[in-house]
Amino acid sequence: MSGHCRLRGLNQISGVNKHSWASLGKRYLQTKEKPLSPSSGDVETPSIQPFSLSDQTKSEVKHHSSLANYWWNPLGPLKGLHTLNKLRVPFICEGLKAQHKISSEALNTPQPLKNQNILEIGCGGGILTENLAQIGATVTALDLSEELITLARQHLSLQQNHQLVNRVNYKIEPIELHANYRKDYYDAVVISEVLEHVDDKLGFLTASVETLKPGGSVFITTLNKTISMWIVGVLIGEYILRMIPIGTHHYGKMISPEQVEHILNAMNCDTILVKGSSYNFFHNSWRWTKSTTLFYALHAIKN
Repeated sequence: MSGHCRLRGLNQISGVNKHSWASLGKRYLQTKEKPLSPSSGDVETPSIQPFSLSDQTKSEVKHHSSLANYWWNPLGPLKGLHTLNKLRVPFICEGLKAQHKISSEALNTPQPLKNQNILEIGCGGGILTENLAQIGATVTALDLSEELITLARQHLSLQQNHQLVNRVNYKIEPIELHANYRKDYYDAVVISEVLEHVDDKLGFLTASVETLKPGGSVFITTLNKTISMWIVGVLIGEYILRMIPIGTHHYGKMISPEQVEHILNAMNCDTILVKGSSYNFFHNSWRWTKSTTLFYALHAIKN
């Protein structure tokens, strides 16, 4: 497994020189989306189009927006998302290699995801987005939170890497709206630690798949809907150890890999890999496991 996919960019994206985490979270950068290329034949869309959200979704957005000040603190309440990159980035790279979208030789280069057009849905403050862009991917990253997209744009601007900045396009937009003008467009769609916060999973996944080119990959990481996951992730993680902000996860919104596979199968997608994982709260570390009882990663292909 490539060291570039595993580690490249993790140190850089975790640190912001001369800026505290709190001040980074509070500053607003007035950046506009990059306009679409006239030669692409696409219709340019405004930065923020009107859309309505359910009360439950608004509550989720409000909860995650309240964590903006801590998003880029690798030792803060969202530190698990930072270290999860060490698993999910190689998972994406290896999955694309297995589908012959990138070569084995490319995995050993500084930018193994060069020329890969990726959509990340539910990007938050950009922890995964920047890592994917640092290893060459062109990333369109969606989120419903204006606060988190503002934060993500701000953090990206501080990287002082013009090429990196040009490879990322942050949008405040639901996937259902994005899919209206981006059908069969992306090489891969990434839905990482998001599905457990979605009410209408069928509609969400349907729109996600619509944006994917035939032969493209869907990569999902999420929480399994098991009593063990509720005990470990919610009861212990949130209410006893207080290592995850209280109210982050809800048992009713979790979903099993079998359910995800069933939905994707109905959308003409073949699930080719499901891997279990676990998180050590005390060491802030992730590892692959043979069991999907707690967390899992899923890779599917659109036919």
